[in-house]
Amino acid sequence: MPNFKSFVIYLLCCFSLILGFFLGENSSGGAKIDFDYLFPYVQNFALNFKSGLNFFTSDTASIIHSPVFYILLSFIYKIIGNVTIIKFSYIILCCTLPLIFFLILKDKFKLDKNILLIFSLVIFLSPYFRSSAIWLLGDNLSLIFFGLSIYYFNKIDELKEINFKNSFLCLFFLILCCYIRYYYCLFALYYLFFFLRKLQKKDFFLIIVFSFILACPAIFYFYYIFLNFNFVTTVSNYSQVNFYNNSLIILSILLFYLLPFCLLQKDYFVEYLKEDKKLILSIFAVLFFLYLIGQFLLSDLIIFSSRGGGVFMKITDYTNINRLFFLSFTSFLSLVILDFFFQEKRLQNYSLLLILIFSFPIFTIYQKYFDPLFFLLFFGLVKSNKFKDIFLKEKTFFLTITGYFLTFYLFSLIYYSGRF
Repeated sequence: MPNFKSFVIYLLCCFSLILGFFLGENSSGGAKIDFDYLFPYVQNFALNFKSGLNFFTSDTASIIHSPVFYILLSFIYKIIGNVTIIKFSYIILCCTLPLIFFLILKDKFKLDKNILLIFSLVIFLSPYFRSSAIWLLGDNLSLIFFGLSIYYFNKIDELKEINFKNSFLCLFFLILCCYIRYYYCLFALYYLFFFLRKLQKKDFFLIIVFSFILACPAIFYFYYIFLNFNFVTTVSNYSQVNFYNNSLIILSILLFYLLPFCLLQKDYFVEYLKEDKKLILSIFAVLFFLYLIGQFLLSDLIIFSSRGGGVFMKITDYTNINRLFFLSFTSFLSLVILDFFFQEKRLQNYSLLLILIFSFPIFTIYQKYFDPLFFLLFFGLVKSNKFKDIFLKEKTFFLTITGYFLTFYLFSLIYYSGRF
């Protein structure tokens, strides 16, 4: 068990969320606006479910989202009737996410529990996690369920004989996660492919049947909105799928989170650069070729949203740097660093990356979609001993990671304090 000092640090981090609640912290920029826009859905569902559903589906901006989080809140709001108490309770619930992350780390890496617990608290430095907790948004609840699905998946992965109970719980929590946020559903393909290879046919069939039963309410809901609303047109207006654009944005966002961990492995990374020159040059050649096509031949097809995009996209907003060139360059760096971490299990790890990219077929991509998802995904599902080695550099590790993400949190706090 972690020692008392580690537990006190965890409680102080929880207290920082409560303090942020009383101060009205809005470190992600748009959380307060989202709350003001979305909470009327809760109020309408609390008054009457049918009228609440009609109110929800009448807004084209909301129809592409799941109403489940607002329905759940409406039951609580109907009983308690006090938004402050609900917000405070939700903050306490959100404080379980770092603990779930700790359990994932503990089972996967089997290192000093105090080191792993302290690292799991990096989630408290996420401006998106904090804002979602303080302003009663559904992102954290979906991540709690997703974290639990990873926790049970790793329990299966450790065993020589696959455990049916843990397989079911893995998919059960992923389905709950998808009821809050649809875009996690593609990770079911990753789990099911693993189960197909490991489970007996009878058990695999039962898993499929149980999953279908659990997914039935979502199927009926989609049938309802397809039947009664112009859902296809609405989705096409908001998606405008361009996976080349999206890949550049997502890879550049991932680069932001990968940089401190790459720095901690700089010696091994330099060796990798020397040994895999051909692969690195191939990555560069492909991205440079795509850049030339996008810049000179298909420029009308490559349109970036004026919103979102993450830190590196924001840099292009305040400089004269060519956006396509800069994002192509950051994507190249991201792919090189990713391959450095992925090289032990490339097929498995790149399949996760592809799932992540295909999970967001939308025009505007925000950094909040990947934070703190990055930590759960890369330290929970990605197979790489490089991450385990990082924990062994205790002092350097904590100074680098804490300093980097604390700076990002404080910068976000200052940046948005004057805007919203």
